[in-house]
Amino acid sequence: MELDVVQADELVEKLPSVIVENILRELSKNDAWQKVANKFKDKGENIMSDRYKMNNSSPERELLNNLMNKYPLKVKTLQFILEQCQIYDALRIINTNDPAQILEPVKDTLYLVPLGGNLTLHVKVNGSPFPEIQWYFKGSPLVGKTSPVLVLENISIRDIGEYTCKIKQGLRSELTSPKCIVNVKGTPPRISTELSDVHIKEKEDLTLSFEAIGYPEPKCFRWFKNGNNIVVTEIPQLRIQGADVNNAGEYCCEASNPFGSCTTRTAVVKVQEAIMMCPAEIQIIEQPTANRVYYADDWMYLTCKVRCSKDVKFVCFLNNKVLTGNDNVLTTSSSVNQHSCLLIYRLTEEQMEKENLKQLCFKFEIDGQVMSDDVRVEVKTRAIKKPLTARNKWALLIGNSHYQELDPLPGSRKDIHIVKKNFKELGFRVCMFSDLNRSAIQNGVKKLASFIQEGDYVTFFYAGHGIHNNGKDYIIPVDARMKYVSRPQNVCLEEQYISFDECISHVWITNVLQKHEPALIFSIYDSCRKMKQKFERYQSNSSEDSFQIASKNSFTLFATSENYEAFERKSVDISVLVDTLQNVMTHKISVQNLSSKVLEKFDSLGETEGEQVPKVCGDLALPRSLADPSHPRGIDESECGVLKKWEQFASGRGRIQHTISLGDVRIEESIYWNIEAPKDGVTWIISNCLPLTINLSQTTTSKMQGMNVLVKLQTGIELLQVSKKLNGSLSIQFLVHHLQDLKDHLHVELYFTYEGQHYKQEMLVETPAISQQFYRGNQID
Repeated sequence: MELDVVQADELVEKLPSVIVENILRELSKNDAWQKVANKFKDKGENIMSDRYKMNNSSPERELLNNLMNKYPLKVKTLQFILEQCQIYDALRIINTNDPAQILEPVKDTLYLVPLGGNLTLHVKVNGSPFPEIQWYFKGSPLVGKTSPVLVLENISIRDIGEYTCKIKQGLRSELTSPKCIVNVKGTPPRISTELSDVHIKEKEDLTLSFEAIGYPEPKCFRWFKNGNNIVVTEIPQLRIQGADVNNAGEYCCEASNPFGSCTTRTAVVKVQEAIMMCPAEIQIIEQPTANRVYYADDWMYLTCKVRCSKDVKFVCFLNNKVLTGNDNVLTTSSSVNQHSCLLIYRLTEEQMEKENLKQLCFKFEIDGQVMSDDVRVEVKTRAIKKPLTARNKWALLIGNSHYQELDPLPGSRKDIHIVKKNFKELGFRVCMFSDLNRSAIQNGVKKLASFIQEGDYVTFFYAGHGIHNNGKDYIIPVDARMKYVSRPQNVCLEEQYISFDECISHVWITNVLQKHEPALIFSIYDSCRKMKQKFERYQSNSSEDSFQIASKNSFTLFATSENYEAFERKSVDISVLVDTLQNVMTHKISVQNLSSKVLEKFDSLGETEGEQVPKVCGDLALPRSLADPSHPRGIDESECGVLKKWEQFASGRGRIQHTISLGDVRIEESIYWNIEAPKDGVTWIISNCLPLTINLSQTTTSKMQGMNVLVKLQTGIELLQVSKKLNGSLSIQFLVHHLQDLKDHLHVELYFTYEGQHYKQEMLVETPAISQQFYRGNQID
């Protein structure tokens, strides 16, 4: 029903009686009039008296009369009082025909709240009659949430999402507020329900469980028995079927997520052994068994178990000869009436050939009374050696093109993109960065080293300026400064040089990558090695210029020999080395042969006329190839494993979508960004360049006229902008460089001009994870 329109400056006492009666009716509901009385009382004014009881009238009418008697009570004053007291149903009876507006919030807002915390969301609206309010969560209405204030208590994962508020005023169109985006802060886990002590009987199932909360939800639970790690589970429960006395002990569990870990109390597990009569004579309850075929250099495990009421002594025979402590590891254990003996035996290939062994026969003697069954094993040698494999494969590619004070190298950036494709095809996870300063190069090497484990393959590729001095090679960061040579006479010569203090030694890089003992470190330096003069005052830093570990795992390919330059092919803008290397890089040949093929091609080409001759060196003992397959271990792929950490490091992708209206035009806008799209769920390439795409599409109910669009992208380092005309749809692409230097979010502004109207839309793109986790201007220890 349409309400009668009244004037804001009109006196309440002049209002039609039906409006006044309706207001009084709403004030009487749930004693809403007391809110007004208390509001005035808080300010020191007693607006109510007990006269309404004496006059036998209603308190709400007495309240309204007192307000009108206190001062000329205008409609707008009454509206203000009702709004302050949050009596919205009474406020909606008054209609001054003011269109509804949403005053706050003015833009999408992100709220980060800890698990279990509270959050209050507000929407500020105006208009008369006061509009109807409804809160929505993920597009669905929240039942009963019709107040401008929405209180979220004890926030859990279920509360994460987008909240909006819709208002409607009579027959006018519905308005929707900007989004209130609620997310949970990352928090380390904590134990909410502790482990309990357990006392069970033998052969019963043993179950230990507890509860842990955190965000993200912990998925890695490392169980310990008597201080030793025994198993890792994905749920906070350990179950052992048919437990025996060997399962008794002290248990605890460590729960972890990317933000930390916590440990339960120590629970005591007791297992009561089944009571049974045990004979004094020896009874074998488990005969030793083994595979019929046994290969030299394999480990063999034989177990014999007996039941006896007294202690027994085990002796093991091999081919009817007593095995001594020098030939094997023999351990025994006893538990009440059960006794066991474990033999751990290894026959080397050398021993096998020396003793001409073709067959092994094992047996156990217990106390000189009882003999076990014979265990006969055929002995073989492995005709085929195991193929070489990597645990995981990593590559760090650095291409420095734009130097602050040195000549640019346009081919360097293109070189690393060419090499990247080959490494991706070879199954390497690649960090590819361009134009790094000294600190960023050091951080890049240290970050890659944080993923390296024993048995990994690691490749380091550098394209850019470099120098050589006294048998040592150095790479030059983009922020290296030119200096002048000074003489004692204080004469400044024109010749310039780069200080070694601003360069990075290739030996230091190898030392950092070597710490976790990878199976292969293959380094490729595509840079000049020529020096124009000696550095008279340079003093070597022994920690950076001396190899600290020699593991027979390193091989290096230099683009050129000492005191020579490296060249680019101008016609294709890539280096001669990369152009030669890319054709043989994916062949299944050892890195030694790969480097030899590069040397052969250089010799046959002859295009550098002897001015560039690649050089190789290294101590790699095995013929390892970049094409060797990788076989990650189970722990690498676990929730806290190194491959999961790589995916977390690579999580720099996302999308933002908005819909705006300008006149009769409706515009759908979306922003997509992705460091590099993953393949089969695996991110192979991490780069410090971010492709960002902005898509716009418009629809209109009238004849489409076209619209001017100006897009500005502020990275904090530079301002990128594009101006185009929107006719139907439009796609604009930006390439954001130097992610490691970003200090804040990417700021996108869109300016639309249509039929003389102007509209501005602002959006924030969360800073990609690589800038949050990697650089931030600080060195990684």
